[in-house]
Amino acid sequence: MAYTPKGYTDIAAIEDYLLIDIEEDFEARVDEWIAMMEAFVEKETGRVFIADVIASTKKYQVDEIPSQTVGKYAKIRKELFIDDCVEVTELKIDSSVVLAANYLTYPANVLPITRIKIKDTEGDYFTVDEQNIEVKGKWGYSAVCPAEISFVVTVLVAGIINFSGDMEGEVKTESIGNYSVSYKDAKDWQDFERAKLILERFRRINI
Repeated sequence: MAYTPKGYTDIAAIEDYLLIDIEEDFEARVDEWIAMMEAFVEKETGRVFIADVIASTKKYQVDEIPSQTVGKYAKIRKELFIDDCVEVTELKIDSSVVLAANYLTYPANVLPITRIKIKDTEGDYFTVDEQNIEVKGKWGYSAVCPAEISFVVTVLVAGIINFSGDMEGEVKTESIGNYSVSYKDAKDWQDFERAKLILERFRRINI
């Protein structure tokens, strides 16, 4: 099975980090490692760091709060938490399109968007039902991969390359997913420890 990198890092960045030239015959293998480490980062953080170019639809629902409902509907439900996205292009509730002017996305002025709020002045609200809310958007954390995440993937792939080669001297090895990474000097291990801290900081907290 072939793996195609999304663009979190590239061979040129890895060459610069390792101060080596990767042979052309070996580049396909390195691209596979890049793709695998991108998948590892996404699994660890619960985020996709390069957003979709084409909008697609995801379904959501809200749960009823018995003490604050009117019949089947919870009119206090003016807010909806969603997956990371860089743009919301359409909102539907019970198959009806909500005018873009009737809702706001948050956080304001910062990506990714993680919440939709229907304006208090509008009569719309998120009704209680099963998967009755449709949000069409460009899903992902950012249009361009954050520099820190690019650094993480670069460091991890560099560690895999080190492990696959013959490193002389005192070498430390650690497992990352199904792979092993190796580093030799203190700087490389500091970069690896920093990479793990970055992953922790970018981890999505589900509400």
